[in-house]
Amino acid sequence: MIIVKIVGGLGNQMFCYAYAKMLSISGYNVKIDTSVYKTYKLHGGYQLDKYNIDLDTLSGDKNTKFYSNGVVFKILKKFGLLKIKREESLLFDESFKTPNDKVYIEGYFQSEKYFCDIKDILLNQFVLKTTLSNYAISIKDKITQNSCSIHIRRGDYLLGKNINYHGVCDLKYYQDATDFLEQKCGDLTYFIFSDDIEWAKGNLKLNNAFYVDSSDRLPHEDIYLMSLCQNNIIANSTFSWWGAYLNQNQNKIVIAPKIWFSNAKLQSQTSDLIPNEWIRV
Repeated sequence: MIIVKIVGGLGNQMFCYAYAKMLSISGYNVKIDTSVYKTYKLHGGYQLDKYNIDLDTLSGDKNTKFYSNGVVFKILKKFGLLKIKREESLLFDESFKTPNDKVYIEGYFQSEKYFCDIKDILLNQFVLKTTLSNYAISIKDKITQNSCSIHIRRGDYLLGKNINYHGVCDLKYYQDATDFLEQKCGDLTYFIFSDDIEWAKGNLKLNNAFYVDSSDRLPHEDIYLMSLCQNNIIANSTFSWWGAYLNQNQNKIVIAPKIWFSNAKLQSQTSDLIPNEWIRV
């Protein structure tokens, strides 16, 4: 059995699950460990249960020694009694596609190279099984054929060490991205998603912009609404990466930032992050 640890907010959870699903399709007996969410409550906590996923979790399983926040797990890990395969870089690593059996795997797996062969399966699994809120339905009804989502990630990226780790996309990025799209597509209706919507309202100078602004917004609904737009301008965030990836418009244009991290070492590891057909600005 292989166990894949699920970590982070919804975007990271989807990367981890997509990797685990690839292993399952390849013939491995795979379970996912979601036990970190017993204590991790940031970004809405565990969100994959909103989707039509089918991999088993360790919840209720006898193999509680594998729970990553469990005492037994930590002891086994300390003394080298548990085989752990840990991602050492954000670059694609072919060895993770064919791991040894009976191993606990940790990583972010932020490249479609891990799961591009099962994209159609993922598109079917990352379908919401929950009913949309009234607010999400109202936004869905506004999304037109000539539309583009814009994601602005600020919030926690501006806190403490994060500003020197993640950094934020500047206004020039969004201006260059919208200029490029309008040259290709003409006038667009923009749907703005942000964790700092007031900043977006005060700084973006766009015609035909609709700001998705409600205290009732839910992460999984935002990704769904992004995916409905014809085109996408993403932030340096796995959250909007998935909003664009799940967009099934065959003629979509996706704009992504060249600078994903302000940390130089991490930035050097982003060459496998963005699909080839997306445009980096």
